[in-house]
Amino acid sequence: MNSLPLTSIFASLFTLFYLFLSFRIGYLRGSPVMKLIFKMDEEVPASKLDRNVRAHGNFSEYVPIFLVLLMILEISGNASFNYLLLICSIFAYGRLAHAICFAFYVSNPFLRISGMLCTYLGLAIFAVRLLLDTLVN
Repeated sequence: MNSLPLTSIFASLFTLFYLFLSFRIGYLRGSPVMKLIFKMDEEVPASKLDRNVRAHGNFSEYVPIFLVLLMILEISGNASFNYLLLICSIFAYGRLAHAICFAFYVSNPFLRISGMLCTYLGLAIFAVRLLLDTLVN
């Protein structure tokens, strides 16, 4: 039995989405491998490529920190499964919304703002919880 079910599930899901973002960058750059798989008729504007690179980079900056915090909290056993799942869901929405905003829209303030707020909220809740758990125990 897996002793870190949430860390395992969310690490897997985030990795799959990260691969999607990576493949999208390859596609937009006109990778020869991607040209074999997908037909590319038009030149991609630099601004679209830049936004997709930023979505990919931003995802890779926040997710590892979150997964480390999740793993520590899950190992400690001080937080309930449902509590951790709720925060993971909030953070996951944040990362997906932000990445989708940058990868597929020229501008979508709702996705961008809600995405970053949920990202920050998830990280802050886990960081504060871990700090308090450590100082109290």
